Amino acid sequence: MNKITFFSKRIDLLIILVSSLMMLVVLSLPFKAHPFGDEASFFDEAKTMSFFFKGKIGFEQVVLAKAPAPVFIYAPTFLLTSANPTDMDLWYRGVAINFILITISLLLIYRATRNFFDEKVGLVSVILLFLFPIHFYYVFGITAEVPAFFAASVVGFAWSKVYLDSSKFSNWLLFGFGLWLLIMCRPNALLILGLGFLVLAYSFFKRKDFFLQFGKKTFFTLLLCGLSCFATLKLANLVNANKKVYDQEGLFYFVAHQGRYQFREEPLDFRFWDDDIRPDSKDYQNWKLKAKELEDYRVKSGKTNSDVYKEYLINDILGHPFITARQFFVKSFFGQVYIVNSIAPQNFHLGPLKGPFFYWAFLFVVNLINILIIIGSLVFLFKTKDLLKYWPLWCMVLGLLLFHGMMYMEPRYMFPSRIALCLMGAAGLYQIKWIQRKVNFIAKFVFPNKQPIN
Repeated sequence: MNKITFFSKRIDLLIILVSSLMMLVVLSLPFKAHPFGDEASFFDEAKTMSFFFKGKIGFEQVVLAKAPAPVFIYAPTFLLTSANPTDMDLWYRGVAINFILITISLLLIYRATRNFFDEKVGLVSVILLFLFPIHFYYVFGITAEVPAFFAASVVGFAWSKVYLDSSKFSNWLLFGFGLWLLIMCRPNALLILGLGFLVLAYSFFKRKDFFLQFGKKTFFTLLLCGLSCFATLKLANLVNANKKVYDQEGLFYFVAHQGRYQFREEPLDFRFWDDDIRPDSKDYQNWKLKAKELEDYRVKSGKTNSDVYKEYLINDILGHPFITARQFFVKSFFGQVYIVNSIAPQNFHLGPLKGPFFYWAFLFVVNLINILIIIGSLVFLFKTKDLLKYWPLWCMVLGLLLFHGMMYMEPRYMFPSRIALCLMGAAGLYQIKWIQRKVNFIAKFVFPNKQPIN
């Protein structure tokens, strides 16, 4: 078997070439990701950390207020600048590392799909990602989205390697690292560990063959990943000690309170949750009124802010089970719907295509492709004979759905799960004969000779 380097295959070169072209396409769109994120938190924290290592500021200014992993990724990149870089100098470097991470992610997704199935299904996964290249939209923002997407691709690829060879320690190490990185990019993905332990418990009683081969090593990988996450967050707390940072508990309850009013009385209002876009929304107005009511109650009662919100949230969930259930399903659907909130339909333009008609046509095509991916995933999940084999993939989707379905949902919060959806969607769609024939035809040009698996 000939040794093939990571970037030597035609499919790899095509992925890199098309990725570069996609960057140009996304640049032409009339809407852009926020360059520094909604609150510039990850950008500012990475910038501050890089300045500290350059000796320009003291440690008292370094903070890790939110998820630490994006800061760990961007800060070293920001070190590669002049002595006094502007924010745009740092942004360009952040975009460069984002593009590299996205491209590597696509290479890993192809390999993961090929390892689970074959190179033709791997080709389908790549085609799906290029048909709806939302990941390139996030390249232009210094946020947690791209690092989380990369982490999810590492999880999928590493598990495919584990399933091929569960005896190699390096495969388990990479799998554990991917899980740690994903959770440290998106702490809301922590439920994946809990779901993993449930999978192990099920396999212990129902699938002894799976448990005997993967059980112990999976258990210790999940356990060590959990301990590593705990240690990392403790380290972040040490960094933040005696500094003015976000109150994480308060932020949790603030977002949970938002979620209680999202789609509460307006289940079809998919507008973005802010003052500029939906000031006339009944749910939005009621959310603000309840926040004022809770603040007045906090002042009168002398209770802490967290205690007041915790008491309200528990009582509201228990008191409105039907509304809670309906909200969960609407949020789960909303998490898969893509709407452009940053530009009005009449201001939309894509080259010569302008106006409301092309705005709605663009959204229709984008969401149609996304629905196709989801349908493919469902076909795969219903038809596969071994769900346990792919547990990190569907647990990734389920964990994020459970968390944000009960909390507060935006489509970008589900973004890391696109790795799993495209991988499973490719396997499901390839079972459709018409698609299979088309892919087989394309594959003749992409794979002129069958390549051995790395």
